Amino acid sequence: MRRLSILSFLFALLPALLSASEPVPKPADIDRLWALRAEGSKGGHALSAPIDLTIDACRAALAAEPESLEFRWRLMRALYFKGEHTTDDSAAKRTFFDEGRTVAEQALTILRREAGREARRDLGKSTPVELVPHVKGNPAAVPSFLWASVDWGKWALVFGKSAAVKQGAAAKIRDYAQAVVLLDPAYDGGGGYRVLGRLHHQTPAVPFITGWASRTQALRNLRLAVEAGPRNLVGRQFLAEAMWDYESSRRAEARAMLEKILAETPDPDYLVENRKTQEEAGQLLREWSGR
Repeated sequence: MRRLSILSFLFALLPALLSASEPVPKPADIDRLWALRAEGSKGGHALSAPIDLTIDACRAALAAEPESLEFRWRLMRALYFKGEHTTDDSAAKRTFFDEGRTVAEQALTILRREAGREARRDLGKSTPVELVPHVKGNPAAVPSFLWASVDWGKWALVFGKSAAVKQGAAAKIRDYAQAVVLLDPAYDGGGGYRVLGRLHHQTPAVPFITGWASRTQALRNLRLAVEAGPRNLVGRQFLAEAMWDYESSRRAEARAMLEKILAETPDPDYLVENRKTQEEAGQLLREWSGR
């Protein structure tokens, strides 16, 4: 009850915080709002209102500081959470992940511009991987690349294969995630490896388009993700799925990995995310039963 009363207080206070006469929200303010995203949640489903506080604060901050990557990656993160955890409606998901993708590309443009100034040459067409040597000192680069890869991945899922191929989504996700690995392989519990592994697992190898997709790379990257983030439930779920599909002799091990996920107590800092992973793990075990 106490936490809900705090949330109600923040709802009442937010309009004043975001008014033109008040200071622009700082990254720490947004992180405090982000920490409340599980308020009122049930299982892997969250209410919209708590995460909307974060989204509104990010947008207000960006209106005042449109070149800020710190606010931009936090908005990408919040849009992902809203689309992934607050709705099952396909149209709503498209709206949130499309905005996340747009914000991601804006962040890439800013990073290219900043890197170009440092390098004293035009980097306006550089890929995230090509930017790596030029953004190593920028603390916002890694989270910007990671959340760009996540929002692009969700965008591809909700808009479908045809749209994803036209936009080159798979290559974009690959390049963003690879840049994370090159800059900070341990970030977010092996987040770059996790996205890369899932991408290789879920992407069909189509000649001249996604011929680089590889079962070997799926397993390699997901094992590296689990090594970097052994407590991350999503990475372990993704590895179990890849093992089930590609290593038939290790299916008992894959099943045991999911059973262990179900037995764990969700991390309070990732309550909704962990609960959803457990729900998905339970569904997979039901689908695998008897096989």
